[in-house]
Amino acid sequence: MNFLDLSKTAFHKQPSILLLASASLLCSSAYAAEDTIPNLILRAQSAIDNGQPQQATEWYEKAAAMGESPEAEIGLVRAYLQAGEFRKAIAFGNLVAAEHPDMTDTAALLAYIEDLEGQTTPALAKLTEELKKHPDDVALNAAEAEILLNRMAVTQAIQKLDDWIARNPAQGDIYLLRARAALVAGKHEDLSIWRTNAALAYEANGELESAKPLRSWLSTQGPQSAITAPTLAQKSVDEKAITPTSSRWPVHPMESFPPAEHSGNGFIIDKGRRVVTNASLVSKPNNEIWIRNGLGKIRKAKLEKTLPEQGLALLKLDTAYPKTWSLPDHSFNAPGDVHFCFVLGFPITEALEKTYPVLSPGIVVRPDTGYGGLMQVTSSLGSENSGSPIFDGSGKFIGMTLAKQEPLKGVTDRDALLGKGTFAVRANEIQKLLPSKAHSKKKPLKNKAVQGNPSVEELYENLLPTVVTIVVTP
Repeated sequence: MNFLDLSKTAFHKQPSILLLASASLLCSSAYAAEDTIPNLILRAQSAIDNGQPQQATEWYEKAAAMGESPEAEIGLVRAYLQAGEFRKAIAFGNLVAAEHPDMTDTAALLAYIEDLEGQTTPALAKLTEELKKHPDDVALNAAEAEILLNRMAVTQAIQKLDDWIARNPAQGDIYLLRARAALVAGKHEDLSIWRTNAALAYEANGELESAKPLRSWLSTQGPQSAITAPTLAQKSVDEKAITPTSSRWPVHPMESFPPAEHSGNGFIIDKGRRVVTNASLVSKPNNEIWIRNGLGKIRKAKLEKTLPEQGLALLKLDTAYPKTWSLPDHSFNAPGDVHFCFVLGFPITEALEKTYPVLSPGIVVRPDTGYGGLMQVTSSLGSENSGSPIFDGSGKFIGMTLAKQEPLKGVTDRDALLGKGTFAVRANEIQKLLPSKAHSKKKPLKNKAVQGNPSVEELYENLLPTVVTIVVTP
């Protein structure tokens, strides 16, 4: 499969500024007797799991200041990632990687982040080199599988995961990724099997908290199908020693949805009070609608308005997000003379599969198709990316991707009328969804995502809170 490499487009990645070494990492101070490095790391990991990245950052920094602790340093990179501070995550991650070249967790995490920002080709190349040295490393194999699944190379991801599983003892994180691969492939019987295997593996390893959401989901599915090979019954945990330096590739620490019927994408508008998505996603009036943004924060929503001819829906949140997480009202303008663009959207997900949004670069080939306010872009996307916002190279919002299943008035053969590819509703058409008060002329607010010539990391970081996953529950 060929992957787009953002570094080869007109939108060049600028070098990250070196992260200033935190004062807490360079100086020593008096600590309480119980503040040992292992205790601080345990507290920080608990904070990560509970969605408290700032608290986790403080404890990881404190642990790192007490002495050499690669585990605290890679934990700090994860805390920056969870907090949405991608520039810090990459800059500090590179420092840790240079200081600890054999620390595979750092290499895996940096490759994963690099892919999220559209640098898929170099990310996979780095992982390939590391995997030659550490072929069974959990973090490296998991990061590679995540990237392949994010980029819809599903067959390749399944093959690599199955090869790893055949060589190694049971491992809950790898089995959970195999379940996600089954979900992306649309094989729901396999999804249940691998979630069962993941729960059993976690429990066998004493990781009971990791098993809980799986057991909760499985309890809603009724009697399970017989588990097929390779299963835990056929594989002893003592069969082979796991050789990598780390045995974990933690799932992304986001708030969990209830069990979902289907999912899609959208983005926050109206000062954090509303979300725009595809109309077909929320077409059943009695279903519950849940929203989770790129920082992992969940809200409940209700359908407020639809424009079925444009395939658009407006959702109102029960509890608003912060105003700064919203696209500004004045940004809903026609695309204009735009060539390079990128789509920011979540890969396919359900209640348990957690992932960050993925940046997919492309070109605007038709800013106006001449039909229904649609434009066409070359970004390679699956149907699950429908409802994702599209931006130009400076981070200006220009449109939203439109699912092929979205009914368009008067169109019976979409491909014959529009051609094949990714189509999007232009930003000025979406403006019709806005509450009337948002149309009044106001002094434009400054949007830090479009000032100057931002780097890829800066754009991703600034737009991360705005893009959302939407799940609809039965």
